[in-house]
Amino acid sequence: MEMSEDGKDRGTRKTKLADQENNKNMYRQEIQSILEKEFQGTFIEELVPGIVHNFANPLNGIMGRSRLLQRKLMDIMKRADVEKDTSYQEDNKKLIRDVDSIAREADRLSGILQTVMGKFCAIGDRTAQKVNLSELIELEMRFFDFYLDFRHSVKKTLQLDRDLPGVRGAPADYSLAFSTMIRYAAVAMKDSAPKELYISTQLENGQICVKIQNRGVPISDDLKRLLLDEVQGYASSLGGTGEGALLCAFSLLRKWGAGVDIRSENGLNTIIVLMPFYQAKHQFGD
Repeated sequence: MEMSEDGKDRGTRKTKLADQENNKNMYRQEIQSILEKEFQGTFIEELVPGIVHNFANPLNGIMGRSRLLQRKLMDIMKRADVEKDTSYQEDNKKLIRDVDSIAREADRLSGILQTVMGKFCAIGDRTAQKVNLSELIELEMRFFDFYLDFRHSVKKTLQLDRDLPGVRGAPADYSLAFSTMIRYAAVAMKDSAPKELYISTQLENGQICVKIQNRGVPISDDLKRLLLDEVQGYASSLGGTGEGALLCAFSLLRKWGAGVDIRSENGLNTIIVLMPFYQAKHQFGD
């Protein structure tokens, strides 16, 4: 029995739709790969020295205070046995201060470890779920402090809504996308003075609004058109360059329904991301 022309047309349309969806998935996987390679490259070249530096400071403090505390305790014990010294009160106060200092450095080291673990957990989690963008961006900013130049040279202002509704998506996509945009802003300010970065999150007209602003070199009109039009294949042609990475970041956000806009006014460059907030009807596995 021969298939009707109408049936053939429906079959052809289904095949085309399936091919288009496969192409989209392949493009998204390519984008993910580009950003992951970009992160790995900057991690080795720029982040590792900063991470080592941040770990070294509290560790040196803990080790130094521990040795000092050890010597003081031995001196107190000797004086108590040999000299029958009774000036314990002042010595005890000094010991308490040293113990407090060790505890503070230990807390600081614990915070650094939590930041590193949080970042790597985020970029490894590709499961669709409810994500709080304020918390995620705060983690990204803490992690960016491992870039020594970013930590010491850039004035950072964060206005994050702690009660912001969640959005649906994979933490890996959001982590890679927002870290890419923050890094792009930092590079744009490389030769600028002052170096100022502003990031805000808020609920605006029923949507989640994220603004990333800097006072660096603005995005050119040609690049802006490419970024907003999302020309498929352009990201892979640029590879790991800043422009290609930024296009990849926008694509990952659009995957979860984001709208993106770029503005430059009064010396302030702004990337605006608008996201629908999480709806309970969504299935995490979708």
